[in-house]
Amino acid sequence: MLFYAEALPGINMHNSLNIIYLDIIDSTNKYALRNFDRLPDAALIAADEQSAGRGRQSRPWISPPHTNIYASAVIKNIGSNPAPASMVMALAALAVVRNSAPAAKFWLKWPNDIFCRERKIAGMLCESVCREGKLVGIVAGIGININMTAEMLSAIDQPATSLLQETGSKFKLKQIIKKLAASLNKYYGIYSVSPGLLFDRWKDENLLIGQTVEVNTGEAKIQGRILNLGRDGELIFETAGRRMQLFSGDVKIDKNSIDFGSAG
Repeated sequence: MLFYAEALPGINMHNSLNIIYLDIIDSTNKYALRNFDRLPDAALIAADEQSAGRGRQSRPWISPPHTNIYASAVIKNIGSNPAPASMVMALAALAVVRNSAPAAKFWLKWPNDIFCRERKIAGMLCESVCREGKLVGIVAGIGININMTAEMLSAIDQPATSLLQETGSKFKLKQIIKKLAASLNKYYGIYSVSPGLLFDRWKDENLLIGQTVEVNTGEAKIQGRILNLGRDGELIFETAGRRMQLFSGDVKIDKNSIDFGSAG
């Protein structure tokens, strides 16, 4: 599923994969949201540097220049359920990091992170675009740690890693961006043909099903067992004998309880 776009002023575009390269921007998500109606479906906006990168719950995203992937995808043909957009981006990015570091153990951590063993390597922020109360698309943002050194990673407030740390090699960012754009098209195409297949692949990559964890919902910290994941992206959770559905939250993992050998 490849799309073509007319170039917008002040940007360079790799037309065959719909990549828009920016030198510096407040955030790629904000750019995509501001220009959503003008941008083509499946466009990937990538920046060398973000001055106001954001993660979930308005957390700042550390964005050193010319070091990592800061990108956002415009996904317009998503129907009324926003969850598959996150699944498309998660699987696309997972494939790219696996291809770049085949010996490492990568997996998806609900709701929107990619981990390498117990360390985070990528995170996503998906934002809905609505017109007259109707969902018309999603901006799916992602940050992937590529060439961050150990010193840079130590500034992050949780255990983190990068492709540089996992392989000992530096990577050319534009090559990774092109691979991400191609992977995005692949998984967007899978969704367009079979949403069920996309969901099954996404679910299979989550290692936390069956695990006992702590979830911070923002209102409380609750301990329990992850029973399953639903098609709307929800966590099906059991705590104190009661089942509940969670659509957002932070999951705290115990690295000694996860079987990383089952990660691809």
